[in-house]
Amino acid sequence: MPGMSLGPGLAWDREPGQPLRMVAMGDEGLFVGREAELAKLRECAADVVTAQRPWVVLIQGEAGVGKTELLRRWRATGALDDFVVLRARCDLFEKDFAFGMIQQLIAPLPAELLEDFPLLKGPVPTTAPPFEVGMQLLALMGTLQGEHPVGVLIEDLHWADTASLQSWGFVQRRLDADALLTVCTARTAGPGTNPELDEILRRLLDSSRMNLRLPLGGLSTQEAAELLDRATGGRVRLSVAEHLQRHTGGNPLYMNTVLAELADAGLAEDPSAELPVPSSLATAIRSELLGMPEASRALVEAAAVLGTPTPLALVGQVAGVEAPHPALEAGLATGLVRWHPSKPSRPVEVAHSLQQQAITEAVPPERLRRLHAKAALLVDRRAAWAHRVAAAEPTDVQLAGELVEAADEEFAAGEAERSATLLLWASDLAAERPERERHLLTAAARLATFNRNTRVASLLPRVQATAPCALRSLVLGADAMSRGTFPAAETHFADALTRSDQEQDGWTGVMARIWISSVLNFLGRQGEGAEAAKQVLAMVPDSPWARANLSTGLGLAEGPRAALRELAPITQLVVPAAAKGEPAQAFLLTMQGWFRIQSGTLEPGIQDCATALALGRSHGASAFPDWAYLGTAAVQYLLGDWDRVPLNVEHALEITSNGEGWAAAQPLEHAVATWLAAGRGEWGAAEEGLRTTESWARFVGGEQASTWAAMSRAILAQARGDHGAMLEAVEPLTRAEGGWPQLDQVFWLPLHAESLIGLGRRDEAEAAVTRLQTTAQEVTCLRTAAAWLSGWHAESVGDVVRARATYERGLGQVEPGEAVSLHRAMLEHSYGRVLAASAFSADAGTWFGQARERLQRMRAQPFLQRCAQDVPTSSHGTPRTKARRSAELTGRERDVALLIGRGLTNKEIAHELFVSSKTVEYHLGHIYDKLGLANRRELRDQVQRDRDLTAPAGDPR
Repeated sequence: MPGMSLGPGLAWDREPGQPLRMVAMGDEGLFVGREAELAKLRECAADVVTAQRPWVVLIQGEAGVGKTELLRRWRATGALDDFVVLRARCDLFEKDFAFGMIQQLIAPLPAELLEDFPLLKGPVPTTAPPFEVGMQLLALMGTLQGEHPVGVLIEDLHWADTASLQSWGFVQRRLDADALLTVCTARTAGPGTNPELDEILRRLLDSSRMNLRLPLGGLSTQEAAELLDRATGGRVRLSVAEHLQRHTGGNPLYMNTVLAELADAGLAEDPSAELPVPSSLATAIRSELLGMPEASRALVEAAAVLGTPTPLALVGQVAGVEAPHPALEAGLATGLVRWHPSKPSRPVEVAHSLQQQAITEAVPPERLRRLHAKAALLVDRRAAWAHRVAAAEPTDVQLAGELVEAADEEFAAGEAERSATLLLWASDLAAERPERERHLLTAAARLATFNRNTRVASLLPRVQATAPCALRSLVLGADAMSRGTFPAAETHFADALTRSDQEQDGWTGVMARIWISSVLNFLGRQGEGAEAAKQVLAMVPDSPWARANLSTGLGLAEGPRAALRELAPITQLVVPAAAKGEPAQAFLLTMQGWFRIQSGTLEPGIQDCATALALGRSHGASAFPDWAYLGTAAVQYLLGDWDRVPLNVEHALEITSNGEGWAAAQPLEHAVATWLAAGRGEWGAAEEGLRTTESWARFVGGEQASTWAAMSRAILAQARGDHGAMLEAVEPLTRAEGGWPQLDQVFWLPLHAESLIGLGRRDEAEAAVTRLQTTAQEVTCLRTAAAWLSGWHAESVGDVVRARATYERGLGQVEPGEAVSLHRAMLEHSYGRVLAASAFSADAGTWFGQARERLQRMRAQPFLQRCAQDVPTSSHGTPRTKARRSAELTGRERDVALLIGRGLTNKEIAHELFVSSKTVEYHLGHIYDKLGLANRRELRDQVQRDRDLTAPAGDPR
């Protein structure tokens, strides 16, 4: 597909047949300056092709400085002729539509190419998790790179919708060895731009190691002189150029407007003439409008009102011009209008947003209102609302009512941003203050239900200025909850509840109960949280959020099995609903998975998480993906599949940092990473992980975060053999009656018993072991730990016979797939130790060997070293030291090699690692070279023979 342009039809170059008088920076012979920027763009494109590595380029400057013209000129040089080019132009009027930018990028691609990407093959579901859309875009980029590099050109990034920014940011962060060039234009942050623009742009650039910021300023005096010379065909005095540059700030759009206006003033005939410069760009544009024939001016005004590329015939209808073609010529000559006659509908548009704004501001108010009224009758229903609002009187009760109905439709379809915009317009048109405030507050509340917290924050001053009411308290509570200030959130939600009953506001009452239920559960007041959820279910029996909160409250009060009983009736409907194309609340499966993990049924728990993630991938269902990956990583730690833990922790952190996850997950994500580092004796990483876990726990607050921080301290102490520090960390958890410590006891209960036995505190150890044995009767995965620690306790009091019998029973009562692998290894080792000290020493070597092999697979170095102290030399011998060939591989290469060893394809590996197939191919080539292997089969066999091959060696990823 060389040179294939797949964008939505932007006018990248001047269309044939336009008048030569048009003075435009993109015209051949009139483009001045920017040579350094052009050279850098060409270098980036060339590097993408030759080095096969991704680049991100940001062209940034004030409006009118020539960002788009630079992009056009660069394309005209042929730099992207061998690229597959995807294009999007973000628009202020489309900022409300989720994934609008992504939809533009992929819209022209053949349907068959998108068939393997369920979230991309039709309109992207508005409820789809941005990271899932990003994953499929990442795979699509790999497919497009089959024969040619890919160029992605995004104009006016400052107007991109949030979901698109999150999705494309995800793609950029996962590129490594891809021939993909992303070039974006954006305004310098200032009035009218997103308040988070600087942070968005910084994250975009930081997403790639190869990045370039091209700031564009105004043209210099010398460049202004060159532009004047080319425009006039003569030689203009330098003083004239200085005058023009000084008064326009070198802004090319402003300068071109001045030149176009003065083209008939004989500047070319008298280049020494003084140049009268209008006081502003808007003044210059108004002057141009006044100099046009009436029909031409009407056509330009209509194009500005319509705001988007529109068929010329339709523009003529709005303008009331029967012969639009002749009337168009004057607009083209000034450069105010751009025409695309080669396209079927021959659309017309105002060339620049600043020109559009100046033109509409110059139109007399009554005429502007009539133009909007005409436009509303001719454009589609969604686009018509803005025109109807613009055409309305300051108060229009009927239109406000229609806007509210449309907002309800958009909200029901998952378009929270669009719904809020319509409600805010309705607020502006409402007749009475209470009605205006209600529309404003409803808009903010709907944004909050979809976690659009940034936009809620932007509305907060207006919200705080409204009269006290239930909706106001609801919005203030949602804002407090999003900030992590849960006591304040509880206060606001309680007030919302009281007022909603007084005001008979059912929807606000339901939402307040749902949110206060979550807050109370998080604060550890699960009884009150469950009661609030029950009240919601009495009013809305099918509320999945209320059911989820009730199950959490029951789990905190009575244990995970109570939570599972509550969830079971609705979780069994999730997958069938998705199969029928109905809304699928996949997050309920993630919650069920966690409750199963906490109840000790580990593998079914991660299967629920996997199913939830699959529904997010195929149907765009909300799955709490950060929690799903986190739960999977925690179970893999318990089951000894330690090589896979880092990948799932990395995925969870990626989602959370992408702005999609919950801050409450951060301490847990870092906790699991800490467990693994501690278990492998990577002390520096473990200590840093613990510091990060505790820092996040303090920031987030709440009982769950502090519980996981305590468990992390205990696990690090366990790996170091420090039983005192273990006990100090977990002892506060033992005193909790219900709550998060009890719900998560599957993780810490064995640590408590182990610490007491290790400290020789016999009576307390007896009680802890008894508690562990009782719990293990229901929590299957704890039975191995109960057997190991019961036997060890018996040994510690001198009852070796009971110890041996306890170990033997433990080894036969749990299937290996249900046992915590570290506990199983310690049980096997302890049994071998008892046998070695008795008349059965001949069998001890077998159990020592099994324990050693299990720990070696996990690479649990501290535990291997500790166990080696108990093993007689005759039964063990000197441990064989393997060559650390993994030191030759980077972290990502080890990940790829590990997955090759499991028989995965490149496509499957790319999905596992959140990278593109091209990146997998790149790393494979390096692995073969470093290890002297010829093909995939040899690598797979090598990995399966030598597990140290994929052991961490301290290299950066």
